[in-house]
Amino acid sequence: MPLHVGLIQKQQQALTLTPSLRQSISILQFSSAELNEYILDQIQSNPALQLEVTPSPDRESSWSTVSAAADRYDRIVSEESLTEHLEHQISLLSISPDVRAALYYLIGSLDDKGYLTLDSLHAATALRTNIDKLNEAIAILHTLAPPGIGARDLRECLLLQIRKSNSLAYKIVDKHLGLLAEKEYELLSTIFGVKSPDIYEAELQIKTLHPYPAMNFNTKPTHYISADVILRQTDCGISIIVNQAHLPAVQLDSSFSTMLHTDSSNEVKRYAKDSMYKANQLIRGLEQRQQTLYNITKEILAFQSDFFKEGTTSLKSMTLKDIASAAHVHESTVSRATSNKYLQTPLGVFAFKQLFSKGVSGTSTDAYHSVYKIKKEIKELIDNERKTSPLSDQKIVTLLQKHSIAISRRTVAKYRTELGIQDSRNRIKK
Repeated sequence: MPLHVGLIQKQQQALTLTPSLRQSISILQFSSAELNEYILDQIQSNPALQLEVTPSPDRESSWSTVSAAADRYDRIVSEESLTEHLEHQISLLSISPDVRAALYYLIGSLDDKGYLTLDSLHAATALRTNIDKLNEAIAILHTLAPPGIGARDLRECLLLQIRKSNSLAYKIVDKHLGLLAEKEYELLSTIFGVKSPDIYEAELQIKTLHPYPAMNFNTKPTHYISADVILRQTDCGISIIVNQAHLPAVQLDSSFSTMLHTDSSNEVKRYAKDSMYKANQLIRGLEQRQQTLYNITKEILAFQSDFFKEGTTSLKSMTLKDIASAAHVHESTVSRATSNKYLQTPLGVFAFKQLFSKGVSGTSTDAYHSVYKIKKEIKELIDNERKTSPLSDQKIVTLLQKHSIAISRRTVAKYRTELGIQDSRNRIKK
């Protein structure tokens, strides 16, 4: 077959991302910190852009509205760190300066569990004190709250919480904690010369103790989050505010507009025109980001109205498709708009992604149940079970079906574990 070389004209449609469209997509997807850095980079590279010297005072509220329904919420309470909690207690003690200094050194040596991890000799040398003074400071640390703080190991942590050295629970932890873990009740009864019910009672007391004193405190450095959208309670309802307070306010440099009309050089005019075009594209991209965030938040607020009234247990099943359909945008737009962004509400600060869940289908209806709701149901069932005959995971499956929730035994086990609840065998109380 002979080959022919020639020019053929062909017409076809193709989607091409223009530089301005690429920029708009990036701006929408950026987190607050990333967008802040991006804007500053644009200001440095484009002389047609400049920072507003005095941003508009209504900059935060210019993208706000009020919902139809008004509800009452609790105030947000800031969490106190373990270090702050201990330092406050130390400040109230009447002790010598060297012991106080040693205490501050000790709380800086606590690990994430609240255990004391340090070499006594090294610490005494660093503090320029003796071992006796250091031990005095450790003994004082052991009297502070939370109980068990500053323990060197699990045994000491539990003993510090029991304190009564003549109690059976104290004696078991002190000498035979391993036997209790292996449920050697008869052997323990023989060792201490008591009846089995006494061992069970001591075990119940030990189970109420906290193995990690710092478990309810934030022991890691605080990472601050700047909310991209704020839901604010007003007398008329909930106000949606797209937060721009943390972003640089930009505007066009008016001198570039003058260049287009006064400078005779075509090269200067082209440069000024190109710079102003890019600047305008950035400003429009920022405005479009605000409008998109506002629209999507508005639909989420309407969809999850019960959640914003009552909390996570009322979170409905909600997908990107649900919000995209309501906001008349593509799913990818919703995904980009909610990625790495945070929503400040009267109930606290949430990542947008926390509000999305596919949920689990019901047994007799078309309704979907959120994971939060299912976990709440599981916890309530276990809280109300007979302690002498705990519910098995399979029994929980059967009981959930009566609430039109259809999940497998493995899923129940998974959610139970995530709630920090042991299986039925370890929950039994004789």
